[in-house]
Amino acid sequence: MAIVTYILIGLYAFLTGLAGIKQWKDVGYHVRALLFVIISTGIILILFIPNKDLLFILLIFLFILLHILTIIQGKVTNGRIKYGHHIIRFIFHSIILLMVYKFIK
Repeated sequence: MAIVTYILIGLYAFLTGLAGIKQWKDVGYHVRALLFVIISTGIILILFIPNKDLLFILLIFLFILLHILTIIQGKVTNGRIKYGHHIIRFIFHSIILLMVYKFIK
């Protein structure tokens, strides 16, 4: 189950990074797009940390940063926040963190 957890986290980070790169190509350079790529790269890199407690804490921190960044992104691009999207994202992050806590930590 630990392998599945790592794969889910890596795939999620990879897809988030691809979305940031696509936004960068479509809209042009924005700090927000760069931050999406940096945060998703950071998520992938922390998967290689052997200390599971540090991995768990950094994953929580990066998910919080990702939530803040998506809220800012929604306000800037759409002028509003899609609460359903953020609730689903929050639930997914919570499930991933529970999987990390149960199967990896």
